[in-house]
Amino acid sequence: MTVSTRPFAGFPAEGLAFLVGLQADNSRTYFDAHRATYESALLAPAKDFVVALGDELRARVSPGIRAEPRVNGSILRINRDTRFSADKRPYKEHLDFWFWEGDGPSRERPGLFMRLRPSRIGLGAGMHHFERPVLEAYRAAVGDERTGRALETAVARATELRGTALGTVAYKRVPRGFADDHPRAELLRHGALVVGGEWDLPPEASGPGLVGWVAERLERVAPVERWLTEVLDATAAGGRGGAT
Repeated sequence: MTVSTRPFAGFPAEGLAFLVGLQADNSRTYFDAHRATYESALLAPAKDFVVALGDELRARVSPGIRAEPRVNGSILRINRDTRFSADKRPYKEHLDFWFWEGDGPSRERPGLFMRLRPSRIGLGAGMHHFERPVLEAYRAAVGDERTGRALETAVARATELRGTALGTVAYKRVPRGFADDHPRAELLRHGALVVGGEWDLPPEASGPGLVGWVAERLERVAPVERWLTEVLDATAAGGRGGAT
């Protein structure tokens, strides 16, 4: 994989304007007519951003954070998957980034994310969906007194950042095998674990200062990602699952 060596200089106004135009005309005709702008003013700086932010996250959060400056790596495709959706718009009207930790498919691991809109920026940590083996490991860890309390601490720390919140529960009832009045009953009802928020796009977005601005906030929400990573790694190693 070829890694960009250019320093991140910010997202130019032309790149954000491309997203504004895509909101107004979400069509292949518009995209093809402005493809050069997308590639030079949005995708190219996005690759530089991934390299720079990856370095920051490995220093601030964990040396195991993976940042791959390519589409289908840390830069998600701007094309929408419309196969199973009633919404047939061909493109997302934002650019998504994903920085994950651990071996295996990136979408099956905990990570840190960012969503770049023309005037807003979303940031968060965790996993957006638990497949059955992960769900079972998660529930076991939540039910355990030590690791369950560690999760409560991680969520409390992550939501200290103003504007962040824990994602909503997925299940109406506490899963079988746990008491309805379990002290972490609400956490047991989650089918994913994400802490995130959205803010106005800061002035730093047009310059290299965006890297530090984003890294500082992702570091604040990272305790949730770290807890999940430790639990899944312990489970894979044959342990009970755990986080400190």
